[in-house]
Amino acid sequence: MRSRGQLRLPREKKSKGWVHEAGKLALETRASPGHTPGCVTFVLNDHSMAFTGDALLIRGCGRTDFQQGCAKTLYHSVHEKIFTLPGDCLVYPAHDYHGLTVSTVEEERTLNPRLTLSCEEFVKVMDNLNLPKPQQIDIAVPANMRCGIQTPPS
Repeated sequence: MRSRGQLRLPREKKSKGWVHEAGKLALETRASPGHTPGCVTFVLNDHSMAFTGDALLIRGCGRTDFQQGCAKTLYHSVHEKIFTLPGDCLVYPAHDYHGLTVSTVEEERTLNPRLTLSCEEFVKVMDNLNLPKPQQIDIAVPANMRCGIQTPPS
């Protein structure tokens, strides 16, 4: 594929996802659906860091009760695409409600109260969170579905 500046567009599809290169660095894009069908995790080529979006949070995970989420899919995504990384791999979620910014795969594998459960138990917990509807969800979901592209005013 052609280059744009220093960042080369994905040139090859690996067994787990697309690889994006920037100089000596490369990020593998791993599909990690469940919170939403389009969630991805970016993994640095030496497996030292993973940017997990909303799939895996520190001591938690993204909710699955809207935006076509699926608890069973999320469980398998995290266990098969993220928890298979080395234990010392640093995990950077998209956000955190408690001011935490980084964890490790091993910490989340052993200490995450939801994802240490069996798949059946996890689905049951996620199906019974009874979280309030996010305040901006009626604006955010349609924008997400359009990839953030706004319709220009007439």
